[in-house]
Amino acid sequence: MADTTWTTTGEEVLFPAKNNRLKFIVGGVLLVAAIAYLVVNAMSGNTQLYKTVNEFYAEQDRLVGRDLRVAGFVIGDSIEYVQIDATNSRLEFDIVDDINNPDQKLHVIALNEPKPDLLQHEAQALVEGSANANGEFISNPGGLLLKCPTRYEELDPADHPDNVDRSANN
Repeated sequence: MADTTWTTTGEEVLFPAKNNRLKFIVGGVLLVAAIAYLVVNAMSGNTQLYKTVNEFYAEQDRLVGRDLRVAGFVIGDSIEYVQIDATNSRLEFDIVDDINNPDQKLHVIALNEPKPDLLQHEAQALVEGSANANGEFISNPGGLLLKCPTRYEELDPADHPDNVDRSANN
């Protein structure tokens, strides 16, 4: 085997390592700016607010035209469904916060939606859409969600199947 040795001619000069600190600072600032932009953009107007009827009327001037959800109880006498032609229909009803004290009613209009079976007096409604300047709340397509109060009844704890009379075991 041959003996090898390392020799230098002096022509190869080792350059000192560049300071990469400035690159990391600039990159970090750009990354933080991009994240801040995305957060502000997401929160500025693309969010959907959830309001009750009374909260909607308290902030009506600010909420007109915004995409939001409004919850309330359906007033049964206000339900009107009109089938205009084979493809067009108009469903209208009022919702309130308190069915026993309907001081502020919100008039809801759902266009080209079938009349839900659960749409009845005192049903809880959650409507997604936006309000116009006339005070009408126009529902988005598929934006009408209902819960029927008679469908979900409270169970007496004594009638629960897991209820065991513990005094009989003692």
